[in-house]
Amino acid sequence: MLNMRYIDKPEEKYIAIINRIHDTICKLEETLKYSRDLEAIRFLQYSTLKSRDKILTDDLKKIKMRNKQMLNLFRQSVTDVQLGSLDILPETLRRQVQKTWHQKYDTLLSQNEQLKRQIITMDYAMKQKQKEVRLIGLR
Repeated sequence: MLNMRYIDKPEEKYIAIINRIHDTICKLEETLKYSRDLEAIRFLQYSTLKSRDKILTDDLKKIKMRNKQMLNLFRQSVTDVQLGSLDILPETLRRQVQKTWHQKYDTLLSQNEQLKRQIITMDYAMKQKQKEVRLIGLR
């Protein structure tokens, strides 16, 4: 607080009151400026989290679609083998086709597991970002 002293003259008293009011207004303006700066920062964080959430959601959709395509490829190759297309091939060629098919099958399974792990990781990250967005939105 400002120095308070006993003032005899009314003009000095009014000048002191005006100076205190001026100081209070300056402090309020400074506080308002800080408050607006913080609000701008929070809005920027909120916008960033919203865009990250959108990106993660899109990535998750792409991964799910890719996973579905891989499974469809697997089903197609299983169907080809089940139709008996291998019965008309010579033994050595049939073994080679089966070996290739098994390699593709193993690759698809490992890719499927990898995609599942990616989906779980991205889903977790997306949920975390959604929590952050909700928390910032509540402020």
